[in-house]
Amino acid sequence: MDIWTLIGGIAAIFFAYRLYTVLGRREGHMEAPTPGNKPAVSTDPDKTPHLRPAFVGPAAAGLEAIAGADNRFDPDTFLTGARSAYEMIVHAFAAGDRKALEPLLAPNVLDRYTAAIDQRADRGETVRTEIDRIKTAEITEASHTDSTARIKVRFVAEIATETRDSDDVVIAGDLGRLTPVTEDWVFERRTDTGNPNWVLTRVAAV
Repeated sequence: MDIWTLIGGIAAIFFAYRLYTVLGRREGHMEAPTPGNKPAVSTDPDKTPHLRPAFVGPAAAGLEAIAGADNRFDPDTFLTGARSAYEMIVHAFAAGDRKALEPLLAPNVLDRYTAAIDQRADRGETVRTEIDRIKTAEITEASHTDSTARIKVRFVAEIATETRDSDDVVIAGDLGRLTPVTEDWVFERRTDTGNPNWVLTRVAAV
């Protein structure tokens, strides 16, 4: 074997190793798909398959677990829905709209909200609530246990509320004054059913 053949062989081994280090590693969420965790594949034959990147942040591990059980799950889409649910629940509770609350609340939460609405009605009180804006909505915790996905969202909002008695006299609050509100809302859904809807299971002031 001459010196040039030897050098060529060494070079081939070197480039083969470099190719493996670049293409052979699993980056982000590029693990082999399983029945419950498939990478999204474009239906356009001219486009290469799209692989979802790994989640980041304090709830990353829990979000990965949820995505493993439901490959359609997307945190950004979830947060958009959570913000809408926040506004709908706050307004429906103030208006005493039980039917609007039913599909959005877990049974235990619905019972508490309904009891509060009934007590308010017995006193002849009415409530108006206006959300000026939701400043932030951030996923702070996530988990998937026993086929139940659970996500905690911290909402920071500016809200004005006012309560009037049966004589239409203001007895609490002021619609002209915004109050900063920070709350943790916990949403849950079953991942072993075809129902994609999340329900509110707990609210805690921060």
